[in-house]
Order: sequence, then C-alpha cells, then structure tokens
Amino acid sequence: MSQNATIFGLLGFAVVLGGLGAYGGYTVGYNQASLEAKVELAAKDTQIAAAAAAPAPRSKGEDGGGGEKKEKPAFEPTTYTAEELAALVPEMAGLSGEAATKATYALNNIVGSCVPCLDQQYSMGKCLERAPKLLDKSMCANMPTLAKRVVRLAKQAKSPDELRTAAEFTQPWIPLDPGKSPSLGRVDAPITIVEYSDYQCPYCKKAQPNIKAVEAKYGDKVRVVFMNQPLAMHKMARPAALAAMAADKQGKFWEYHDALFASEGLDEARLGAIAKEIGLNVAKWETDRKSTEVDAAVAADVARAEKYKITSTPTFFVNGYKVKGAQPPDVFARIIDAELADRE
Repeated sequence: MSQNATIFGLLGFAVVLGGLGAYGGYTVGYNQASLEAKVELAAKDTQIAAAAAAPAPRSKGEDGGGGEKKEKPAFEPTTYTAEELAALVPEMAGLSGEAATKATYALNNIVGSCVPCLDQQYSMGKCLERAPKLLDKSMCANMPTLAKRVVRLAKQAKSPDELRTAAEFTQPWIPLDPGKSPSLGRVDAPITIVEYSDYQCPYCKKAQPNIKAVEAKYGDKVRVVFMNQPLAMHKMARPAALAAMAADKQGKFWEYHDALFASEGLDEARLGAIAKEIGLNVAKWETDRKSTEVDAAVAADVARAEKYKITSTPTFFVNGYKVKGAQPPDVFARIIDAELADRE
C-alpha cells in the first residue's frame, strides 16, 4: 500500500470517528435534556424535599436518645398565606381570626407525604400545590380530604397540636387494593382495615384481640381485609398462609385464621389438626393448599407488600392510613372517628 493511500485511509477513519463522536454527543445531550425535563419538578422542590426515607421526628426527644446526633434532616415548612391556601383548599375561604391562623399554621407545618413521596417531607400545602403537576395524581387524591379535616377542626377551635395530631397519624397514606382477599364486613362499609400479617409473628397474634375490639365497637361500619405477609424468618409462616387460603376455598378462612393465631405453636401436624377441628373436607384442603392457585394468591399479597415497602408485621391500613404494630384499639378509633366525621 502506498504512503498516500495510507494517509487518506487514516483521514477517512478519523472523519468517521468524528461523525460518530458528534452523533454520540448529540444523543447524550438529547437524553440529558430529556432527563432534566423529567426531574424539573423535583429540582424545584429540593429545598423542601428531605433525603430521609421516613418523616423526621415530630418533637424533641422523640427518638429517646437525648443526644445531639441528628439522623434525619429537619422538615422545612412552607409559608403560604391564608389567601394562597384558600386557592388550594376552598373551605379556607370561610375562616377568619384565630381559626384562620391555626389552619394556616397547620397546613404549612404538617407533613403531608404519601405514596409518591415516601422518601420526602412536604407540607400539606406543598402537597396540594404539587398534586396537579404530578403525572400520577391518583396517589395524591387523599390530601384534599386531610386538608378539609384540618380546616373543619380549626373551625371547632381545636388547638394547633390537635390539628397536627388529626392529620399526622395518617402518614403515610396508601390506596386500598383488597382484591379478592378474605374479608369480614360489608364491602361498602365506610371504614376498611387492611391487615398485612404473619401467622408466626407474636405481635400479629397480640394484635388480634385489638382488631376484634374495634370490630365490636364499630359493627357494620368496619370491614376487615386480611393480606398474607409470611416473613422469611418464620419457617411455618408460609405453610400456614397456604393452609388458611386453602380453607378459604371451603368458606372457612376466618375459622382457620383464628385457630392459627390461637395455637401455641405451628407445625405440619397442627395445620392438619385445625383442618379437622373446623370441619374441612381434609382431602380437598390438602389438594388446595398445594395448588398453584392458592400459591399465587399468597404470592400476590407478598408482592403488594413489597410494592408499598411494608417490611414488618403486623401493618394495618385504616382507609389507607398506616398503623404499624400491635397498637391498642384507641389508635384505630382515632382514625376511624376522624374518617366518619369527614363523611358527615
């Protein structure tokens, strides 16, 4: 090959590389611009958004430590005026004097995070301002109800702390999705309690009398839905969940459910004994608990728990409002009473 040919070949190769580089630069620039456009809303809110995965402590000493260590960033309130908030919460327009001051304070200072913002801390006012801009508005649909609750309580001359308590116990809010899961109570009941539970979890067992007390108090106003969340650390949790769902195929889920939680220990022999005790067709029950249909039902519950980052049992959602752990009946009553009042 001649020297000239070699030179022209190298020049041509350089031109090709240059073209590819230019195209690559264009592509990178386009993608970068697209990405920046998608996160523009979040970028505008960086001074308000918190980096923590959970809301910051509400009051001093709440972490029980008493030291100077700060594990979560402080929540930054907003400063909307009463007039600005009235544009977001029409009910504010009817407030004046001390009631308006209290409602304004509450909406600027109460954390209003829900599913899209579990890792952030927005004021209720900021949530209301942001909601119309979000692509998925369904997750924010509950915030106007909470805001109306705050305004209603302000009109009743409740204290700022009472306004905060009435709204903050609801964090975070998750949309209800009972599907075909076993349930007790009217499908159209005004209150739905969804329980994510594990039959080998001692705290789930401890929570059962509390839920029954709530059912007894509110009667047909409450519907209870059970979701399986067998934890990997509990060897018999998943077999028990499969066994209970197989009992559901014969219309005896709750009898089996109650017997599981009443048992002192769980093993294969106990699962079979419960089936006999409550009068199941044991042969059918044995077939059903090994079926792909029952396995898929339990797996669907687990997938739903993972979707909403539910990592511990028991976890309850009262009309979508989270209650974590074996809480006493009055914790549930506080949410239920507020929900019923909102519907009056």
